Amino acid sequence: MNPKTLQLLMHLRENSREKLTSISKKTNIPISTLFDLLKELQGGLILKSTVLLDYSKLGYHARAKVFLKVSNENKEKLKNHLNLNPNVNTIYKINNGWSFLIETVHKNIKELDIFLEKLEDNYNIENKQIHYLIDEVKREGFVVD
Repeated sequence: MNPKTLQLLMHLRENSREKLTSISKKTNIPISTLFDLLKELQGGLILKSTVLLDYSKLGYHARAKVFLKVSNENKEKLKNHLNLNPNVNTIYKINNGWSFLIETVHKNIKELDIFLEKLEDNYNIENKQIHYLIDEVKREGFVVD
C-alpha cells in the first residue's frame, strides 16, 4: 500500500468526518489525489463509515462479551435470533469449543441476565461464559504500518 493511502487511512481512522482539505493541509497531499484515493477505497478496503456511541450516556450501563456454545441443530436458529435482537451489538462465529462470541448492551445487569436466561430456555445453550465490560481502554485503534 502506498504511503499516501496509509496517511489518508490514518487520518480517517482518527476522524472519519475530517474534511479532505484539512487532511491535504496536514499531509501535503493534493485534494484531488485524496479524493481519488477515497473513492477507490470506498466499497473495497473501507467497508463503511459509522458512529461510535457512548452507551452509558444513553442509559445502557451493562455491556458484556458472551461466549456461547450451542448444538449444531440450534446454531442457525440462534444466529438468526441474535441478528434480530436490538441488544446484540456484535456477533462473531468462533472456534475452540464455542459457537459464537457476542457483545451485548443493556440498561442494567438484571436486563442482561433476563436476556441470557431466555437464550438458555429457547436455544438449548450448552455452555456460556460472560465477561462484563467494565471500562474501555482502547477502541478501534489499529492502523496499518
